[in-house]
This record gives sequence, structure tokens and C-alpha cells, in this order.
Amino acid sequence: MASLFDEFQLGDLTLPNRVIMGPMTRAKATPGGVPTAIMATHYAQRASAGLIISEGTWPERRGQGYCDIPGIATQEQEDAWRTVTDAVHAKGGRIFLQMEHTGRVGHEINNGGLQMVSSTTERADFFIYTHEHGMIPMTDNVHELTTDEVHEVIESYYQAAVRTKAAGFDGIELHAASGYLPHQFLSDVANGRDDEFGGTARKRTEFTVRVLRKLIEAWGSSKRIGVKISPNILFNGISEDRPDATYSVLLDRLNELDLAYVAFQTPESLRSLAGKDNPEIVDGEIWHRYPYEFIRERYDGVVIASGDLTQELAQNALAHDKADLFVFGRAYMSNPDLVERMRHGWPVTPVDMRRAYGSADAEAGYNDYPTYEEEMAGQGHITA
Repeated sequence: MASLFDEFQLGDLTLPNRVIMGPMTRAKATPGGVPTAIMATHYAQRASAGLIISEGTWPERRGQGYCDIPGIATQEQEDAWRTVTDAVHAKGGRIFLQMEHTGRVGHEINNGGLQMVSSTTERADFFIYTHEHGMIPMTDNVHELTTDEVHEVIESYYQAAVRTKAAGFDGIELHAASGYLPHQFLSDVANGRDDEFGGTARKRTEFTVRVLRKLIEAWGSSKRIGVKISPNILFNGISEDRPDATYSVLLDRLNELDLAYVAFQTPESLRSLAGKDNPEIVDGEIWHRYPYEFIRERYDGVVIASGDLTQELAQNALAHDKADLFVFGRAYMSNPDLVERMRHGWPVTPVDMRRAYGSADAEAGYNDYPTYEEEMAGQGHITA
């Protein structure tokens, strides 16, 4: 039976296992979006993952919705990311950059005062943290991109992809989920446009597909480019009336691109799927209760699953061919050796979320979680 600890061939990249360290915003960059030295330490500590996907990283400054998240739009940022990738590679790891333009999600307080942009002028009905005022409603000063401006944003992804490759990453994951800019174009609620980027399901997918083509062009290979989607997830003020129509078209178009993978997060976890071979169709739409099946049936390539996974759930899902690779997020915050802990049945350290975010020079709650062997050594034990 296939195991989470089997090698996996992801295009021309050999992964030593199927356990993926998922992208997690930790707000450890400088206010201007430059990665810091402690970030290099953090990712290198977790290099035994089959693949690391970095925290969301903006391709242009207007795409910085959160405070202290990194960018990949300047030479200084590129050079700082090179320190991170070098550290990961020195430990034998592999790392993709997650490219994240938040669009209307966030507040201009966090990006130096730039007006945020979207497929629409409608604000995201959600809240955002700022250093100045704590949690506040997301900005209501949203600029609807003109058609020409949409093309300019797409070009910014291309330039960021060129820098990503120069910084030594092994590939790119486009964040087209969680209510961020590509998702704002995909949504049949947020996107009311009547130009080439809206009006029909196919046109709503156009922004995401064109960005992916630009990433492929910059990299020179489609097999080092992945995409994350989240059909019908209610987060960051996003909603979708008929996600089945949109994502059927999108998945067909992603098949044509021959990507490294499609990653996804849905409102449901694998708890609703593990061990189920015959999903029910509800109101003619399989995604309502079984979105994993919806994606697996329509996408021909590698599928990465995420969403409150445990080792048992992931292994069951692999056994039933629900996905190929599995993302673990919070568990990686407090377990730099998560793969080893799962492989040997060692206990998993719970994360202290009170220390999870912020301060570019604070390693507490970030780099101070020991491996299991370090724990045992500290207690005078010897592990095999």
C-alpha cells in the first residue's frame, strides 16, 4: 500500500516523501517585505518535508494586504530569499514560493498607503490586523482594475517569477484561493465584469490562466508551477453562487497547462471522504459535500490536499486515491521534524498560537521548538 513516506516524482523533482509543509503567514519579514535571517533558519529546520511551500509572497506592493509579509518584487527581497533557499538546499530540502496578491483583502495601512485593487469596487466583508489599530474592517477604498491595468498586474507576476527563479526557488505555487486576487476574478459574486476577464465562467478563469502562463514563460517549464484553489470556501469575504460551473471550466483549462500540481483547500476536510468510494450527488452538484471527489475526477495531474489533516486522515485518503500529496500547516509550526515524528510514531508537539505571529527578530514561538531527539537528549534519553 502507498505510504506518506514513499518517494514521489513531481515532474523532474524527486520528493523523499508525500508530506508537504504548507504555506503559513507568520509576519516575520520587515515592514517593507524583506525576508529576515530567522526565516532562513525556520525553513531550513523543516527541510525534511517532501516539499516546503513558502508563506504567501506578494509580486507587487499593492498585493500586500497584511503587515510584515514578504515580497519578491525588488532586488533586496530577491537577495534575502536567496539566503532562505540556500539554507533549505544545504539541508537537502526543496522549496516552492507561494505567490500571493491579496487584491482587496487587507488594508492600505499595511502596504505603505497604496490603494488596493480587485476585479470589483466592492470591499471584502472581513477584518484585518494592523499594527496601528489592531483588528479593523478591511479597506473600503478598492479600485476596480481596468482591462489595461489587469494586463499590467499580470506582467507584475511575470517579473516576480523571474526574481523567484533567480532567488533559487525550486518552483512557484500561484495562490488562487482564500479570497485573494485570482479568487476575486474566479468568483461569480465578486466578479461582475463585462470585459475579457468576466461575464462567463470561462472569462472568469482567464485571469488565473493568464497569470499561470506568465509564470510558466518566466520559468521555462510548466512542471515547476503549481496552483492552489479553494472552491466555495467562505473566507476573506469571498463567496460563490455556482462554483461547480466555474471550477469545471478552470480544471479543464489547468489540464491543458500540464502543471506540477493543483493544490486545494475546501470547506470540508478529508474527514468526510476517508474510506468513501461512492459519494452521493446532492442537488446534482457533487462538490457540495465531496469537493475532493469533484477535483480528483476532473483534474488529470498531481493533486495536493489540505485542510485540518492528521496523519491518519492523509494516509486513508492516499489509500483511497483522493490525493497524491498532503499539506500540514499548524503541526509544522511546532514540529520541525514532523516527518520523522510521524514516521516513528513519536508524539507531535502542540503549537502555542499565542506566540505564532509577528516581530521580524523574534525567534520565540518560531525557531525554538525542538526536534523529538533534542527533547529526549535534554531529558537524558537516547533515541535510536
